[in-house]
Amino acid sequence: MTYRVEYNGEDLEVATLDAALDNAKHAIAADVGPVSGWAVEHDETINDWFVQGVLDGEAVGATAVVTGPEPTMTAEALPRHAPAAGDTAARCMTFTGATPAETLDMAAAWLAGRPEILDVDDLGWHLTRTGYEARVYYRA
Repeated sequence: MTYRVEYNGEDLEVATLDAALDNAKHAIAADVGPVSGWAVEHDETINDWFVQGVLDGEAVGATAVVTGPEPTMTAEALPRHAPAAGDTAARCMTFTGATPAETLDMAAAWLAGRPEILDVDDLGWHLTRTGYEARVYYRA
């Protein structure tokens, strides 16, 4: 089982989803320069991930597509807690900063400019080698 990363006409195959997402982010950063965060969305219907760099709350550069293995469950076999047809899918926006305050300020500014966001499902907080990372899981 492998994942394929497609970015600017080039393909790369890696063994894990984490490696695929990291490679997508590195390719984008090498192309557009430093970014302040990442927009990562998953389309469960086709099991693809879409990664784009974010600078000052705005998407920058081309979108990298991570193609994963085919879904293993049919629509009938989905767990009962899966969103019903017509529900909006959960999405994730990632913000990275040197300090917790900087990271949370970026997330708050981004949310303030998005009135279409109907619900924030969860917040993830991670200390990384380069600073702090906040993940905002939302529905639009």
